[in-house]
Amino acid sequence: MKKRRIHVVPCVVVFNGRGEVLLLKRSKKKRYGGKWEIPGGSLKFGETPREAASRELEEETGFKIRPVDLIPVDTFSFVYGYGSVQFIIPLYAVFHSGEPVLRPEEHDDWGWFTVEDIRQMETRGETLRGVYLMSSVAKRVVQGGGRR
Repeated sequence: MKKRRIHVVPCVVVFNGRGEVLLLKRSKKKRYGGKWEIPGGSLKFGETPREAASRELEEETGFKIRPVDLIPVDTFSFVYGYGSVQFIIPLYAVFHSGEPVLRPEEHDDWGWFTVEDIRQMETRGETLRGVYLMSSVAKRVVQGGGRR
């Protein structure tokens, strides 16, 4: 029987004052290099998902956001690697403007995009799977509409 794993990866959808979403372009040296993604990363032992999301956001962008200031959105699940890895993504949102400070081993580029831009990018295969869904749900939550 094939070994299956569950990987918990808290992520943050960052909105600026115009309602655009911050995307980071994965370093070409990494798996799925060149794809756009939202900030996030692996949960460490002893951390809550909210603490991990805050830590990863700071590590990947330099943005210092207290865990308590992250807005909970929902939890998503995606399966990769022919069904061998299930990613559980506790998703948060936050408002922040400014320019991120990237770590070159992690990301090559960044930009602010509308949710519609992200839909088109995902259709063309330029983002990791689920970025559009998570961004659009986060936008509804922060606008007070909740998840439908």
